Amino acid sequence: MKFYICLFSFCMGLMNCQQQQPANNPLDVEKEKASIRAVIAKETESYYKQDFEAWKSTYLQSPAFRKFGYWEGYPGKVVSNIGFESLAAQKKEQFDANATLWKGSTEERQNENFRITDDMAWYTFEQLSYEKDTRKLLGRSLETRILEKENGEWKIAYLGFHYYPESSTK
Repeated sequence: MKFYICLFSFCMGLMNCQQQQPANNPLDVEKEKASIRAVIAKETESYYKQDFEAWKSTYLQSPAFRKFGYWEGYPGKVVSNIGFESLAAQKKEQFDANATLWKGSTEERQNENFRITDDMAWYTFEQLSYEKDTRKLLGRSLETRILEKENGEWKIAYLGFHYYPESSTK
């Protein structure tokens, strides 16, 4: 009988400890969403401004980085990068040649979905790209970003996009 009383007391004490311990850093989901949106906006803005260092600062600069995308406008339709260095080299060359498409466009993101943990986030959305002055629709895409926290800041670790066929955006 003593054994059961001790076991019961131990279990109750354990449950009580688990219930009363405050979380060290509870995740503020709305704050994290705002931080993630800010990183995505910075990446897009610096891309169109061809600001290589600002653009680069939004990415996880690691061999683990991945990019996969589809757009009818690409010669091979599908693009990919394995590791950040290959993407950085392409974008540096593109920015230096002033060859970025849709400069000055504006983007609207809708149908957002977030999955966020302390150090990793998965963000999907639909993006509409417009000419800034005329509001002509340039493209509509389904986008995925997987982000990791590095030194307390969100960085893009995976970039995925699939543009709808151009005929469906007119």
